[in-house]
Amino acid sequence: MQQKKNVILTSVFTVLSVLTTLAFCGFRIGFIFVDHIVFDGFCDLLWSIFILNTIILFFQLRGSICGNKLYNKKIFIPNIVFTVLSIVCSIAFLFVGGKNELLNYFYMSYEILPYLALFYAFIFFTAILPVCKKILHKFTAGIISLAILIWALIIIFPVGGFDFESTPAVFDTGNGYHVVFATNRKSVGYVKVSNDDGEQILWDTVTGRKESSRVHSIKLAYDELDNKEYSIGAVRAVEDIAYGGHLGKEITLSAGTFVPCPEDDFDMTCITDNHASKPNWGAMGDDADIFVFLGDIANGIYTYDSFIDNLIVPAGQISGGVKPVIYVRGNHDHRGSKVPDLISSLDFDEFYYRLNIGNYVFTVLDSGEDKEDGNYEYGGYNDYVSYCAEQTEWAESLQKEKGYNVILAHSSELLYEPNDEESPVCEIMRNIGEELIVCGHSHTTEFVPANESKTGIAYYICGGKTDEHNINYTKIHFNKGLVEMRSESTQGDLLLEQQFQFADSYEH
Repeated sequence: MQQKKNVILTSVFTVLSVLTTLAFCGFRIGFIFVDHIVFDGFCDLLWSIFILNTIILFFQLRGSICGNKLYNKKIFIPNIVFTVLSIVCSIAFLFVGGKNELLNYFYMSYEILPYLALFYAFIFFTAILPVCKKILHKFTAGIISLAILIWALIIIFPVGGFDFESTPAVFDTGNGYHVVFATNRKSVGYVKVSNDDGEQILWDTVTGRKESSRVHSIKLAYDELDNKEYSIGAVRAVEDIAYGGHLGKEITLSAGTFVPCPEDDFDMTCITDNHASKPNWGAMGDDADIFVFLGDIANGIYTYDSFIDNLIVPAGQISGGVKPVIYVRGNHDHRGSKVPDLISSLDFDEFYYRLNIGNYVFTVLDSGEDKEDGNYEYGGYNDYVSYCAEQTEWAESLQKEKGYNVILAHSSELLYEPNDEESPVCEIMRNIGEELIVCGHSHTTEFVPANESKTGIAYYICGGKTDEHNINYTKIHFNKGLVEMRSESTQGDLLLEQQFQFADSYEH
């Protein structure tokens, strides 16, 4: 009877310890802040202790099953203490980080996680399973066989079928449009545009080869898409190999007639710092002519879904695929292992550029990160000194253009250094006639006139996420040099109204 109780207890705590150490694989990375406060490597040390405790529990379990000296009650008490500690730490980290970060913890650790899981499986199959009864052998073999069968079926016949993630989004990058859309499986994608000469089909290609991906970006000239009806299509990539290969089901979606932004008397909706929130995007896009995402779409870009769910899907829903979108990178959009995938998938030439709408000249700047490259948060991955120097060199090549000059940036802080001195790009922006910065970053709604600004350029901060289903955003009306800004929450609250008049009236 006592042996049976020992087996049950050690089984329960072994399972709990396995689960929490697997979970802690991601938590330890997500909470580098704890390391910074205590000492570097503290979370890794905790994780190592929990893993060691799990290994000992496996052998305690073997000893309890066999009834031999491998089971030691005195050692089992510390095992319980460390297991409970691992559970408490995991729960604490989960609540501090929020349930929305749970998948991110997994994605941050997915390269290491399988090895730890396989290590535990190896111990189980070599140390535990051989001493179990035959019935357990059969049960385990059946479970493993069923799991392999289900896994194979899911790969061959994916759950949910093959479909688009959302309507497309048309990004204006200053020298043309990028029609961007996503599918839930790898596919080859295209855009079909109807014009006077019939239909034009443009595939998403890389140096002449159709790209097999979930995200597609097809570049078109302004006159190829303006006021024309278009649709998107995708063909599922079943097998992409060097010789042969197989394509599967084809799906299409009619987007409608694309309407370019008017040259004046137009409305712009600015969304910033959505940080993976899930508001009613469609309700925000009814009356705007152009939409701007000012960055920090998520806390980090850990997976394809990080930017599909938080940029491509919202941009498609809010614009309906028939109005232009501008994307400005935020500091959190520079973080995570899938940032290169975001860059290659969007296929923009650069993330700093200039675009013209009538008499309005919009200069889009990439704020980069918000701390020095050596900050502990970045783990040694940052070299934004060089990147900012490249952007500054590009800015120096800009000519002053006659018109109403506006900067679109994630943060106004890119115009001054941490010591409050002006950054090199600040003087350049003043010299080319920039008068207004539209930005985000601080999660506030605020207007600062030029005479109160550190840079001598007025700026308007457009809001940010307040909770899971609400963000504060800003509607801006441009008309003959008068700018009327109105910030609201997605719950309908009015936050701020402000007018700004450009210094010089300008008309063609």
